[in-house]
Amino acid sequence: MRYSLPQPYRDLDHTADVGVAVEGASPEEALARLVLAYAALLSGNAPVDVERDERVAVTADRGGPDLAVALLRELLFRFAVERVLPGACEVTLLTSERAEMTVGLGRYDPERHDGFDLKAVTRHAARFERGEEGVWRAQVVFDV
Repeated sequence: MRYSLPQPYRDLDHTADVGVAVEGASPEEALARLVLAYAALLSGNAPVDVERDERVAVTADRGGPDLAVALLRELLFRFAVERVLPGACEVTLLTSERAEMTVGLGRYDPERHDGFDLKAVTRHAARFERGEEGVWRAQVVFDV
């Protein structure tokens, strides 16, 4: 399923940094919402006009939170180099050690996208887990 902005997320109260937490009915939905929460932080919740789709794939030995952090680090790298951010995404593969997505990317517009200046994706407080009631929860903290 392809998810687009806006998606629900909640701000994490974190001293000197910014964090987000999301929920999903599946791990794929939670991961997609985490990516779009990251985009909302960069864009200041402004719309992102998708210009192209790209496949993004990452691996992590310990899965879960490490996959989420690796994926967001890859997207933050693309933002730093190309000035593009996600406006939509679809998880096409998610295993314990690999995540693949099709990400709809759009150009960052500094006049329209007045969000946070994210410097790094941290491992600190990263979560990606299934709750007792079956809802998947994911969260991450960014250095600003």
